[in-house]
Amino acid sequence: MAGITRQTTLDGIAIPSMPPVRTSDGHILEWDRDRIVKQILKETRLVEIFYGFDGADEETAQEIAREVEDRIKKLNLRTLSGPLIREIMNIILIERGRIQWRNVCTRVGTPVYDAHQIDVGRGFEAKDNANLQENAETSHKKKADKISKEQYLLQLPPHLADRHLCGDIHIHDLEYFGTRPFCQDWDLRYFFYYGLMPDGNGTKASVAGPANRAEVAVLHAVKALGSAQTNFAGGQGYYNFLTFLAPYFANMPYEEMKQLMQMFVYEMTQMMVARGGQLVFSSVQLSPGVPKLWKDKPCVYKGKVWNGKEAPLQTYGACEREVRLLFKALMEVMLVGDYWGKPFNFPKPEISIEPDFMHEDEEFNKAHPDLPTYEDLYLLTFELASKFGTPYYDNQLPAYRGAGEGISCYQCCAYQFSTMADQDADFDKKLYFEDGMHFSMGSWGVVSLNCPRASYKAHGDEERLFAELRSMMDTAVEVFKIKLRWMEHIKKSNRMPFAMQRPRDPKTSERGAMAVDFDGLVYTIGIVGLNELVQHFTGHQLHESDDAFRLGVLAMTEMELYSQELTRKHGMTIALARTPAETTGQRFAVADLLRREFHEGAKQVIKGNLEVALSRLGDTRDLPIYYTNGTHVAPGADITLARRAEIEHVFFPIVDGGNIFHIWLGEARPDPRGLMDMAMKLCRSTQIGYFAFTRDLTVCLHQFSEWDGKHAHVPVKEPGGTQSGIQAPIHV
Repeated sequence: MAGITRQTTLDGIAIPSMPPVRTSDGHILEWDRDRIVKQILKETRLVEIFYGFDGADEETAQEIAREVEDRIKKLNLRTLSGPLIREIMNIILIERGRIQWRNVCTRVGTPVYDAHQIDVGRGFEAKDNANLQENAETSHKKKADKISKEQYLLQLPPHLADRHLCGDIHIHDLEYFGTRPFCQDWDLRYFFYYGLMPDGNGTKASVAGPANRAEVAVLHAVKALGSAQTNFAGGQGYYNFLTFLAPYFANMPYEEMKQLMQMFVYEMTQMMVARGGQLVFSSVQLSPGVPKLWKDKPCVYKGKVWNGKEAPLQTYGACEREVRLLFKALMEVMLVGDYWGKPFNFPKPEISIEPDFMHEDEEFNKAHPDLPTYEDLYLLTFELASKFGTPYYDNQLPAYRGAGEGISCYQCCAYQFSTMADQDADFDKKLYFEDGMHFSMGSWGVVSLNCPRASYKAHGDEERLFAELRSMMDTAVEVFKIKLRWMEHIKKSNRMPFAMQRPRDPKTSERGAMAVDFDGLVYTIGIVGLNELVQHFTGHQLHESDDAFRLGVLAMTEMELYSQELTRKHGMTIALARTPAETTGQRFAVADLLRREFHEGAKQVIKGNLEVALSRLGDTRDLPIYYTNGTHVAPGADITLARRAEIEHVFFPIVDGGNIFHIWLGEARPDPRGLMDMAMKLCRSTQIGYFAFTRDLTVCLHQFSEWDGKHAHVPVKEPGGTQSGIQAPIHV
């Protein structure tokens, strides 16, 4: 009978038989020791893949299996499960010093209590991602995340896993570490030429040819970003969005354009299709006109390159009207907000401040007095910034941005990507979309560094400080190399079909160019806590003394020079960045407070409510403390905006992987013209390459509208049911 321990006899001595085994895949089987042998031989092969060590041989596997059987017999169990057998086997592997074997043979999972906490919105990383909503898909994502993170930490060499766990470094998106790259900025021309294949190979989803109509082009743009979420861990965006879209809108009336831009925004903010049932984390680079680089380049749309050979010559320069009106339409849609008057969170409008648009095209304006000027369009963005704080500004005026010399954009959460003409042998071919060549920019992954800890370890020695920072960077490169090796297995297994797709070329009927240029993806090292590093080392924060500021600049310069050395040495492009690492800033601070050797040093510089954190230190990791992110001045520093800009702008050319300057508006709604004048002065006189205005907004869900602390402002409806905005706007 199942579950009862049977006995056999040998010369009158009772010998316990093995109970049947309840397997983890849902069966009850008779005991078979050879199954353990086969599993050991099969699973320890992973040690060769992940660590480069030998797996078990037949003799060793037989020996371990016999010992497992002997121990189970001594337990005299009435029932036996596959997981219990595995636990006993793993204990034996540890006792024999086979840690790597144990790491690949162990189980990953979560206690039932923890799984239930996730189901009801508590427990594991409940507050880590503000973009996730409270639903069943989020619960499934959190459970999968927990298992995946445990798996990848076990697969990493122990010394690297330990450096993440102890808080020296933080591997971002660890749950996706073994299966996908981080983020990607797409070239819309690719989909306008080849069409849309959402699953990447055409086997599971219908395949659409190149769009012939504007509404289809818009929907393809939406669905491409949604589909990309299946292959990438981070944000997805389009650079030069309006220019590439514009040919579809030739001679279209403005109201139709606006309707389609409204459709685009609503599609991007109503598709709960991204990981865990969240919105697609998306961005679009917006220029108020056609950049000079693209004016004489052939349009790519309707499955053709309009270069005078495949189709009649048509260049993007002829689309100036459409680009200006699409820009206006998109801003007006976002200014209204949704049906309740709430701001649209996505796609993030990345407003490109370019030299091309700092002076009006007077000849064009004179010929088209009905069209908005560049100044008119930029002013609309500052109205949006004043009302909702929605736009992000990509300042390409500083010389180091290389405007006009290549492709450059900010994307996602302030990551910067670029392709310069003098660095890419195929740059001109990509401009003309020759043989399907196109621009592909993104990041393989992000590893952030706990910069304050380098100071704690340095004990006042500057050379040792820089050595500690370099050591962290070396660790990050080790992590990147392992990810690259693992991703080769994923690529060979065709587990990134959307990114690796090669659709049918509409001209030749052969396979076209691959969607993503994996060789061009960068590796991003994130900076956390530079302010606290210099504070611990010098006794002053970045804004408090020249010595502290000097050390901050010197430390970042040393790291940038070392990143260039690592790039040359390892053949991978290493970029320094301010990562969107608010939770990582908290994690590092908590980790240092928990460690005896760093506790006192951390207490001196940690930001937030240290008193509360110390009182709850043993009870929870969710403590109200943090390190200042990136190269920022501390958020609470009592200095003017001008002084903050004076300090932070110096770091932008150094942090080549992306940085951001925050301008906090509170609940105020400043005059848009004043905002624009201030911002343009910032663009022309500083090296700040990326900045955003942040407004505090409260939405009353019971009255479906914005709340100013006294009453809600209900959206006004125009005749015909359209929405014109918020009644009685807040002015503070």
